[in-house]
Amino acid sequence: MPVFLLSFAQAFARLAHDREVVQSSLTDQVSISEEQALHVIETGKQALVRLSDRLDVRQGTATCRETLAIALVGMPFVSNLARVGPKGKILCSAHPIYVTADVSDRTWWKEISPGPELSAAGPLIDRATGQPSLILAIGLLDQQGKPDGHIVFGLNLNRLENDLNRRLLDRRARLTLVDAMGLSGDAQANAKDPIEVSRDNQRRTWSTASRVLVPKHLAVRYAMPDEVLYASTFFHMATDIALPLIALLFAGAATWFALEYWAIRPIERLRGIAKHYGAGLVPEDQLGDAFEPQELLELHAEMIAMAARVDVRDRHLVQIAKQKDGLVRELHHRVKNNIQVVLSLLSLQARQLETPEERAPLEQVQARVTALALVQRLIVESDDPTHASTIDVQILLADLCAQIRRSYPAQMHRIKIECECEPLPIATDLAVPISMFVVDALTNAIIHAFPGEATGQVHVSLTMDAHRLVNLQVCDTGIGWAGTGPKLGTGHSLLTAFGRQLGSKLTLSDFNGGGSCVGVSFSLPAP
Repeated sequence: MPVFLLSFAQAFARLAHDREVVQSSLTDQVSISEEQALHVIETGKQALVRLSDRLDVRQGTATCRETLAIALVGMPFVSNLARVGPKGKILCSAHPIYVTADVSDRTWWKEISPGPELSAAGPLIDRATGQPSLILAIGLLDQQGKPDGHIVFGLNLNRLENDLNRRLLDRRARLTLVDAMGLSGDAQANAKDPIEVSRDNQRRTWSTASRVLVPKHLAVRYAMPDEVLYASTFFHMATDIALPLIALLFAGAATWFALEYWAIRPIERLRGIAKHYGAGLVPEDQLGDAFEPQELLELHAEMIAMAARVDVRDRHLVQIAKQKDGLVRELHHRVKNNIQVVLSLLSLQARQLETPEERAPLEQVQARVTALALVQRLIVESDDPTHASTIDVQILLADLCAQIRRSYPAQMHRIKIECECEPLPIATDLAVPISMFVVDALTNAIIHAFPGEATGQVHVSLTMDAHRLVNLQVCDTGIGWAGTGPKLGTGHSLLTAFGRQLGSKLTLSDFNGGGSCVGVSFSLPAP
């Protein structure tokens, strides 16, 4: 009696479980179809966004139709693409418009939003194709921010529905695209993935799951007949009742013999093999007993072979890692050589210019490229086993200051450059903006802070506090901000840009009551 009661309890539990599985399967299938349909809509949206950036499309020029036709080739679900002006006149379209070019009186034109977000109208019957379509549009704005019409396309719902049905794993299912306004309130909200039950003309019961694709406009419905969904339920209930009784008849006789000779001993031997394998050792190939099951013997042989294959693969991966190491270093050397070629070309071009004023822009560019070459050289010469994942910023700043001294020998007899920095490893992706910031700040100080034959000092410092906040400053004892004029030039823009790359804002301040300072502060990630 306890066995029968347990069997009946299991049968009814199976029934409840099957119902949950069926509902979960329906919601999963409709979710898959929803994602596929939304992908199509998102693809169309991205195409509209890209087209909105095209000047010929925005202005509806003579090449607009050709541009839209080319875009339409990669959009099989779209019946037509069109650029519509702010008053509802079609300026151009991928396919010719045979009915009318003025859509201002159409219902869908009044439904779409003038804003830049994707809006929808319909579904409706396309007059050109006779197929149900969903109108999707993106509003355009002119330079004054006023509405400037739309870029629209018609989504062919029949073709999309047929494509979604072709992708269904179960051909007995039905997937349809419907007007979202026709769904119930719960279905529109997708609350708890509700399952709707209905009957067709043949009195068959169907379970349906729905998802809204475009609110108030389009939804997808996935339906399966209950006779298919619950075909195995009664079979499961019968087996849940019968199998425990059958198992009780044979379990007592088979357990004693099978447990000892076909389970415990082979498993113990396999456990020993697994322990060797887990310790990183290749286990020895020992033959099993003749009475062991063939499956366990094959598993034993496969474990031995698997350990050997893993050992071979590990050696192969080590060899590949060494090859990759050599390739990366070769790549760094090639980049370094290419930068040197660029520096040589800049130097050659600068020599052909006659006046210092003409050479100044090229010399500044040459200083920036030299800074990049310095970073690349430090990467190549790094002893880091991970191939220059970090650079010592103390060496970097010292070499940059020395580079600036060599670039401006005429000014160094009256301007002294000092560099103060503790040894600090930084990531290579931070080294470039730091180098560019220091080079531009030093160059600006040498050129602008000491006019004529004025003397002074330029001080470069980089410090880090206990919270890993790095403070980088370039200060001078020159004429200060008041002497540079009311406007800040290109140097200020570049320094601001380099500061943004470091995740910081550029700060300007006075130095020792008369000079000037530029600086940035940024945080280093924890090591």
